[in-house]
Formats: sequence, structure tokens, C-alpha cells
Amino acid sequence: MLCTGTAYGAVKRVPIRSGVVLKPGEAYTAQVESAKPVEIAWTAVQAKRCTMDCVQMTLIGATHAPPFSAAMGAQGNYTPTDGKVVVEYKNVSQEPVTIDVFLVERTCDAEACRLFDNSKKGSWLVFRVNEFKSITNSNDGSYSVISGVVESGRAFRIHVVWWTDQKGAGFMGCPRWIKGYVDNHTPTEKYRPYIISGQNVGDENNIVLKSIDDCVPLASHFGVPEKNVFK
Repeated sequence: MLCTGTAYGAVKRVPIRSGVVLKPGEAYTAQVESAKPVEIAWTAVQAKRCTMDCVQMTLIGATHAPPFSAAMGAQGNYTPTDGKVVVEYKNVSQEPVTIDVFLVERTCDAEACRLFDNSKKGSWLVFRVNEFKSITNSNDGSYSVISGVVESGRAFRIHVVWWTDQKGAGFMGCPRWIKGYVDNHTPTEKYRPYIISGQNVGDENNIVLKSIDDCVPLASHFGVPEKNVFK
């Protein structure tokens, strides 16, 4: 998985190699020995910024991970093969590029991190909310406890994780909007069905929804298989 952005929280950069100068067409290969998945990133540090995607990163030996190019930097989460991860960084522009390559080590220090096992694989679950009854936010705003009633008439009480190591990312407006509905006793026709969609990493009796991919009111046309709908 490849992504770009700036992380918030306990994030440590461990240099692999800094100040790598790449001429047009030149490549640098980084190798990391590890028995567990690692996150490796690069960032461009030359004075003149790239005006186009200038560095292409390729996971060597991978058959299902296509090359990925960017202008300023990117990071990838990699699973080792035979105890190592090998990534090539190639200058695909017409100008010299200087990059820093480093490991990213994250420590989840948000209050939400206590709610789930990060190694557990989630399952897609969607709430079609007919009415919100209450919402309580954690002190750091990383998660909310939300109760209400879904379209089927079933009551629910769930934990919704908004962020773990990237404060302010994703759907941070959602807890504010939902709290407004509850505090102001907003007529339900103003927001129903309200969709909250994410990955359930809890269980049937203690739903913890993280990796939120949608949080929106009046979403009657939201498409989702019925098997993934909370009823």
C-alpha cells in the first residue's frame, strides 16, 4: 500500500541513506532486513522542487505491486520476502534529484489505540442511521462512542475511531456534526439515513469501527451489499 502525507503522533524516522543524488535515469536500491512488515519512505530534499513525478519506487521481486511515482515523497508498507525488503528508487525526470530514504516507526499513542488489536483484520460494516441518541468523544478526539437507531429499528452503541497516528485526518467533522444533531434535537428527516462506513475490528457485542471511509447525511443512494449492513 502506498500513500503520501505527514503523520501526527509518535512517529520516528530511522535513516537508511540520506542525501542520495540521482542523475536522470539513475537508481538507488535500499535493502532492509526484517522478519515483520516495515514502512519505508523517501522524500525529495533538493533545492529545486520537481515539477512532475520524478522518483519511481519499485518493490523488487513483487509481482502484484506496480511501480509508484511521486514528486515530493511517498511511503510504502511492505511485507518481507525471505527476511528482507528491497526497494528501488529511480529518477525518471530530466533533472538531478536528491532524496532521503528512511524507515518509519510509528507508536500509536491515541486513546483510540486501547480499543482494538492493530494486528486484527477488520470486516466492512455500514450503519444506516435513522436517529442519533447520544455521542461522547474521547479527551483527545481520536474516537467517539455513538448510540442511536438504524433504519431497521435496531438500537446500536458503537465506538468509532477517527484517527490513531494522524490527528485531524479523515472525517474529523463527523463527531461535531453528530453532536450538533444530538444537542439541538435536530429532526431526523434532516439527516437520515446517515451513513457511517468502516472496518469493524471489534466483535458483535463490542463494535469498534475504524478506517472510516464514509460519514455522510442524507445518503439514501449509498451502495453497499446487504451482508455488510448492520441490521
